[in-house]
Amino acid sequence: MLELAEVTPLLLSGLVRAAAARRSSEVAVWLPELGISGDRGLSSIFWPGGEQTVPRGWSLGSRERPLRIGVPASGTFNQFVKVMYDTGRNSTRITGFSIEVFQAVVKKLPYDLQYELVPFPGSYDEMVFPCFSSVLLLSFDAAVGDTEIMANRCVYVEFSQPYIESGLVMVVTVKPGLKDSKFIALNPFNKIMWLQLAAVSTATGFVIWLSEFVVTGNSILQTICSILWLPVTIISLSQRENIKNSTSKLVLAVWIYVTFVVGASFTAVLSSMMTVPRLEPSVREIDVLRNSNAAVGCNGNSFICDYLINVLNFKPNNIKRVNSIDEYPRALDNGEIKAAFFVLPHAKVFLAKYCNGYIVSGPSFKLGGFGFAFQKGSPLAIDISEAILKVSQSGHVDTLEQNMLHHSNCTSSPAASQKAADDIRLGPGPFSGLFMILGCILGFAFVVAVVRLARARWTSFCDGLWASMVVIRECCTRFGATYFCVH
Repeated sequence: MLELAEVTPLLLSGLVRAAAARRSSEVAVWLPELGISGDRGLSSIFWPGGEQTVPRGWSLGSRERPLRIGVPASGTFNQFVKVMYDTGRNSTRITGFSIEVFQAVVKKLPYDLQYELVPFPGSYDEMVFPCFSSVLLLSFDAAVGDTEIMANRCVYVEFSQPYIESGLVMVVTVKPGLKDSKFIALNPFNKIMWLQLAAVSTATGFVIWLSEFVVTGNSILQTICSILWLPVTIISLSQRENIKNSTSKLVLAVWIYVTFVVGASFTAVLSSMMTVPRLEPSVREIDVLRNSNAAVGCNGNSFICDYLINVLNFKPNNIKRVNSIDEYPRALDNGEIKAAFFVLPHAKVFLAKYCNGYIVSGPSFKLGGFGFAFQKGSPLAIDISEAILKVSQSGHVDTLEQNMLHHSNCTSSPAASQKAADDIRLGPGPFSGLFMILGCILGFAFVVAVVRLARARWTSFCDGLWASMVVIRECCTRFGATYFCVH
């Protein structure tokens, strides 16, 4: 009988020869006594897929059998996935935001992933649900597109990390209206501007009071009231006391000029806020649509219609299925539908293309986001999720989204102009030069007032001291004469 030590080399040699026999060429034969046989050593090694380079990891796809990845061919928003058929060349070109994101994600994988994109003519649910089972029954290895991550879909397929956030929003037409606010009179200036105006007014009143009214002998409360009230009475020309000091007149002149410029700016901004019509949504709440049995529109190829019925409790008869992005404006303007429901990424595309006359209104219902679907248990889902995080953190996804919206961006959007007008609140920046000049004048007047006050007090002190010395001298003279005459 052969010992185990003798059998093992024979088994290894047989395994190597058997493995080599199944390939088109023999790599080498190894024996314990001789090592690798052959004068030239190892011949060329062909790895799975026909590659001669050492792969960086495992690969589900190869050039002989690339992964079949389904993409929606009948989506309403072709900005995300666009399928173009060239009948002359018998070829298909697939582009869009979701495709660009997937391509960027695949480049971040630590191995080479071979795949082919296959257009799928059905709906999004048909790609993932077991009744059609496109992904589940291995018709596709994965599905890429603007597919929403939903709880019922996760039962049958594995989703990657969402590559873009999503939520259900309502888009309605706009109507003109005036801005209504209880505190609109405070909106032209921001908080910093109001605080700076209060500080400058108080400083101006204090300097003028110090220059003119320091000798009045008022109490502390009366003095504080005079300081706070003085700038107001000067602006309203109700100041009855004459301004005699030259430095006070200089401060007063600069102060009146500053208040005139600031007041004119305040009036202009406030007039714009109160008189210019604002764009307001025609419908603000979903309850209004639901209670009035108003017709609403949604993408007939997505989950939104079922979501409106099952979650938001809309009646099926009040839901109009829209199959093209260009049909929404006509339906909204003609009154066929009172509102259109989109997922947030689709709403951004719609408003970027049709920015005049439409606005997002009401609450936003949070959803799972757009993700890529894989077979249950597929390790690709984890690897793709890690790669999505890398691409997202690098800012590349945001750049792709901005490029997608930029191609159909409306530069003269009334909604954007209204938002810019509503955000106008004057701060101290435009008036910083005037405030700087006024501050210098106030500092100069304050120094002059302090010097004059010190000089006046010193003069009074000297006069009192001299009078005291005269009285003492007179007393001493009289006292000394009387004293010497008596004695």
